[in-house]
Amino acid sequence: MKVLWVARKSLREAWREPKLYGLLMLFPAMLVAVYYVAFGQTPQGLSQMLRVLVINQDAGPAGEQLVAALRAERFDGRPVLDVAAADLASAEVALRERKAALLLVLPADFSQALAAGQGAPAEVRMVGDQASDSYVFASSFVSSAIDAFTRRATGWDRPLPLAVDFLRGTGTLSDLQFGIPGVLVFGVLFNTISAAMVLVREEVAGTLRRLKLSRARGLDVIGGIALAHLVLAALQVPLAFGLALLLGFRSPGSLLLAVAIGAVLSLAATGMGLLAACFARSDGEAANLGTLLLMPLAFLSGAVFPMPPLPLFTVAGRVIQLYDILPSAHAAEAMRRVLIFGDGPADVAYSLAGLVVLSLLYLALGVAVYQRRKLNAMG
Repeated sequence: MKVLWVARKSLREAWREPKLYGLLMLFPAMLVAVYYVAFGQTPQGLSQMLRVLVINQDAGPAGEQLVAALRAERFDGRPVLDVAAADLASAEVALRERKAALLLVLPADFSQALAAGQGAPAEVRMVGDQASDSYVFASSFVSSAIDAFTRRATGWDRPLPLAVDFLRGTGTLSDLQFGIPGVLVFGVLFNTISAAMVLVREEVAGTLRRLKLSRARGLDVIGGIALAHLVLAALQVPLAFGLALLLGFRSPGSLLLAVAIGAVLSLAATGMGLLAACFARSDGEAANLGTLLLMPLAFLSGAVFPMPPLPLFTVAGRVIQLYDILPSAHAAEAMRRVLIFGDGPADVAYSLAGLVVLSLLYLALGVAVYQRRKLNAMG
């Protein structure tokens, strides 16, 4: 009952500070809106990202015909390449600044070589940063388009039988669709800062000492604050999810399961908030230390961007990565599979188990350190 009383007190204080807690509640939704502005307004599909610059030196008609063929390339019914003419100097600047994915240079004898039926021996150059994802994607489309064009032009038009299948939940997957699950995870982790600030305020105001005098245990206080933040997380995810739906996000998965993932992750965020509060003496210090702990949880989890493999060992055929020590990594994987692919609890059992166990461990660590450094010091 004391845990519920502390939780009720924390939620009522949140209601009395609408600016601070309104920001907290709406933070995941704000991230969704920012992500939509950055990645969700691409009516041409991939073409906004896959910009291809062309220097057409061809003396005949084949160069222009190839450019037209590139512009006609489609993926999932949408244009895939944004093709534009360029000169060498401006093209190199655009490639360095990542404003273009690839530069295609057609030689002067391109039409002549095709007319001779020699299988286009003239050298066609593709220039770009081979470590760039945009270059990799663009070069694959451009190469296949050039191959198909030369086959038709030389009379060797023998299309290979090819079928393209998509994983369930993909095929029309956009940057917005792919990014929303990670944005939700990042938004819930923001509770790290909130938990740290609440605890520091309670200490500075003398509330913790008064609660101790009322014979409330430290676990009652911490448990109440954790429960309050769990309730907030359970509200944050539906709000952000609702805004994502209004902005065009579509998911075959369970919103209830996504809310549960966010709620469990909030326990880890509360644990990190407890650790930050152990070493903070003001709201500002709590916010700074909370941010310091938040960054690795968010940016090393794969929620914001994919991480390279860092395997540690293998257990029962499953490769354990270094990032598996982060509850946020399991939350990001589970949230992504639920909202993008429509997976159920059984499909993400490993991620859910890792999330629950690690979130409880992080919370227990925060409780133990806070109990020792703060509550025990009060006598």
